[in-house]
Amino acid sequence: MHPEVLEAIMPYLGNTTGNASSLHSPGRLARSAIELARQQVAELINCAPESVIFTSGGTEANNLVFKGYADSADSNPIISSEIEHPSVLQPLAQLQQSGYAVIRLKVNALGQVDLEAAQEILQQHNPQIFSVMLANNETGVLQPVQQLVELIQPGHCLTHTDASQAAGKVPIDMRQLGVDALTLAAHKFQGPQGIGALIANRKPGQVLISGGEQEKNRRAGTENVAMIVGMGKAAQIAALELQHKRHHLSQLREVFESRLATISGVVIFGQDAERLPNTTYFSLPYYYGETLLMELDRAGFSLASGSACHSEVTKASHVLSAMGVDDSLALNAIRASFGMSNTLQEVDAFVLKLQDLINKLPSIIRQAAV
Repeated sequence: MHPEVLEAIMPYLGNTTGNASSLHSPGRLARSAIELARQQVAELINCAPESVIFTSGGTEANNLVFKGYADSADSNPIISSEIEHPSVLQPLAQLQQSGYAVIRLKVNALGQVDLEAAQEILQQHNPQIFSVMLANNETGVLQPVQQLVELIQPGHCLTHTDASQAAGKVPIDMRQLGVDALTLAAHKFQGPQGIGALIANRKPGQVLISGGEQEKNRRAGTENVAMIVGMGKAAQIAALELQHKRHHLSQLREVFESRLATISGVVIFGQDAERLPNTTYFSLPYYYGETLLMELDRAGFSLASGSACHSEVTKASHVLSAMGVDDSLALNAIRASFGMSNTLQEVDAFVLKLQDLINKLPSIIRQAAV
């Protein structure tokens, strides 16, 4: 969390914070703080503030998209991609079990949604909901959302992108993307955990959480003022620091990947695609991913084996499988994500440790992998 975000949150954690739905003075102050945060989030992605629906995170926002806007009376399919986050894939699977038609777009070997294949499908089907993530949470590969939206036939379709991974790392213009709805998660741009937003230009037909009239009857429940304030402050900082952050993270990744390239057998997934500046998803054919992860953790390096949401599942990443990566290589995948506090010295230290671990492997294993 950014230190300025923590500073902004602290005053709202005390006993003086009022219920933002109340008319007394503490309540009005809380309401003002929420509306300021709504404006700050809107400015980050160029949307109308009234479109911002605060949620408990990106997962709730994604669930609201599919369970709130899907229409059982509409026979048109819901179209997404094979590489979405589980918070998209699981609601889609539930809708499919309930009788909805669901189509998942394929990706190429770089991890990008195949535009030609998508065009063919969209010529045949006019979806009721279309959702493709802006950046993949494992590979960091950016998806051609704007081009895909332009392929959709005019009509009633709700277009959506999960921009959780991309926010604060690359510029996002919701109007330019042409989508009706967009998902954000605050902790992805140095905000607090447990708070996110669905930005939607139309009201959902159904709400996930019923009760009061909060969020203009789109999401009931007493607002989490402190976390909403934190998300707003994080959005403001992310917008101000975006160019500097991109430069710093890109430099770290470029140096890191140039060092990785000197290690025999290393594979970097999606390397030739446009990616987020902070993500490197790589694999060593001779070192099981979770074993390598544990060894690096002991040395003080915190990385992820595949998607963090799959950290307890010992099977190949669905993203790498969709890219056509063999399971034997996919099971060795490690994801390195850089932050603003990381340095070039840490990158060098990490690569040296990685090389040291490899050198300790029996030579017969290394030779077989080359």
